[in-house]
Amino acid sequence: MRTVIIGSGIGGLLTASFLAKNNYDVTVLEKSPRIGGRFANLPYRGFQLSTGAFHMLPHGEDGPLAYLLKLLGANVRIVNSNPKGMIFYGGRTFHYREGWKYLGWRERVRAMKLLADIKRNKLPTGEEAEMSGREWIREKIGDNEFVDLFIKSFLGWADSVLDVPAGELAREIKAALKWGGPGLVKGGCSAITDELARIAERSGGKILTRKKAIEIDVDSKKVITADGEEFPFDVLISNVGIKETVELIGRENFNREYLKKVDSLRPSEGIKYNVALKGKPRIGNTVVFTLDTGRINGYNEPSSVSPELAPEGYTLLMLHHALQSRNVKAERRKGIEDIYKIFPNLDGEGEILLIQTYLDGNPVNRVASGQAVEDFPVQDVYIVGDAYKPPGGIEVEGIALGVMKTLEKLGLGNFNEWYL
Repeated sequence: MRTVIIGSGIGGLLTASFLAKNNYDVTVLEKSPRIGGRFANLPYRGFQLSTGAFHMLPHGEDGPLAYLLKLLGANVRIVNSNPKGMIFYGGRTFHYREGWKYLGWRERVRAMKLLADIKRNKLPTGEEAEMSGREWIREKIGDNEFVDLFIKSFLGWADSVLDVPAGELAREIKAALKWGGPGLVKGGCSAITDELARIAERSGGKILTRKKAIEIDVDSKKVITADGEEFPFDVLISNVGIKETVELIGRENFNREYLKKVDSLRPSEGIKYNVALKGKPRIGNTVVFTLDTGRINGYNEPSSVSPELAPEGYTLLMLHHALQSRNVKAERRKGIEDIYKIFPNLDGEGEILLIQTYLDGNPVNRVASGQAVEDFPVQDVYIVGDAYKPPGGIEVEGIALGVMKTLEKLGLGNFNEWYL
């Protein structure tokens, strides 16, 4: 069966690998000269930064993405974080379990009950599911500043937003309870996307770079590229977003109600800071959630597992914050102030290598977490990637869940146990 996949991000490459291994005739069209999208390594001054992600999987070797990689037999090593997380609060950094001391005894009891309810799948429904997630936590636990700051930091780091509906937040908490904390990828993001490309090509798939799709003709079932080439398909997989796919097909092919839903979808946007520090690793394989900073939501240290990501004598840290305004210069300035709050001796110990901004046509996610995304209403056309993440799926784990849904629709497996 002829399959065209537009975009070689992790969603596109995951789908390509499975389809090629199941004897589909797969062609991947990638507009840029490289593969991987926002999940690839970015060489810079001797460091291996990333095009977007943090060389890390939200649920490490126990999450849905790792599961799909195992099914494919991918030669990728993922190292679970230990501890699962740390917290920067009150000017110091400590193990996440120590955070319980900032809750009163009634708040602890309520928090433990809430976690037990979520674990038993007692999740918010109806109007409660649609309310602010942070307000829902306040109602369930109490008006505790530490708890609210932690949830804000978690969402800013994990989703690049500062709030999500209660239903989404509950499922993200359920995912953490079910699959555990994050893990670093040995060799960084490209270790995964390069391996997926190898699997797809070894199975007969073709990956064509510098091939920009400019039109999808759903009547004659073909994709037309900027250089005039035509690629016929029986199945089309789009890894370039819902809005973008609608534009490629033509808005006139969709009813007004669906277009209204598509136009209401909003992206998540943020800024990533790459910092080089002299000497040995500082925090190791974990995530630090930064609670009392104005902008920075968290950071990790990918070179603690993969020293090759940094030149000898240096370690690489990546910090992130969800945009709070469209004044990017002001946002960056406040983010840099936070970095100096976390690393007061930065000028003597290292430097900020590169600041990457993700918004407009290159957001963190084309559809921010917590928004309802329906099945694409065009026969034989499927959406994968950061625009199609089922509830509770954080970043690439959500992309993996979306790929599972697509594989099921094509009759290639059953993944019900993974859905939240």
